[in-house]
Amino acid sequence: MTSYYFRIFAFLFMPLISTAQVVNNYIVQPSINVRWDNSGRWKFNSALEHRSVVNNGWNALHVQAVQFASYEVGFYSQIGMGVMYRELFDDQRPEELRLTEQFVYARKYNNLKIAHRLRWDQRIRGENLTYRWRYRLSGSFPLNGATVDATEFYLTSSIETIFIAQANEKPGYDQRVAIGLGRALSNNIKLQLVNEYRWENYTNLINRSLFINLGVFYSL
Repeated sequence: MTSYYFRIFAFLFMPLISTAQVVNNYIVQPSINVRWDNSGRWKFNSALEHRSVVNNGWNALHVQAVQFASYEVGFYSQIGMGVMYRELFDDQRPEELRLTEQFVYARKYNNLKIAHRLRWDQRIRGENLTYRWRYRLSGSFPLNGATVDATEFYLTSSIETIFIAQANEKPGYDQRVAIGLGRALSNNIKLQLVNEYRWENYTNLINRSLFINLGVFYSL
């Protein structure tokens, strides 16, 4: 069994590790995520994240807090909106306030869950307002049985395309690909490790970043 999980891990993460020669930045981003609902159609998510670049030593970039609310509208769909505040550890750059609206269509096919997500972001940084239109396709499935029970592993992956527009600036495009491994520690707690490769502004001066996202997810 141990060798089986090792082969799964190697298959998932070796392609991302092999991108070392084409990565400009290595980013570590731990997070704590809390989800709760009112036993109805409303669901709420809160998150606290910290981001650091580890190219040459450990350099903290920012900390951010996120609050999201979503409402089930039926037919496997949800609409939602959220707000994020980002505190930068750089006095030369303004803090960021982000507003987000989204539509999600998620459905299970046997033990495979597929989700389509459309988002519209408004990023406010000082006097600058940036709009981002985003589409993400994601999937996840358990490695044991049809559902993720306590102490069991699951796989997750996603691909996201982003269009960016700002007044007096050339439009930009980002592309993100992620793949990861998660484990249910109990019925309410999950631990998830996801590697995400980002091509940022790839139609102009491209920047490539590898994100290592370690998240703890708690459901109330």
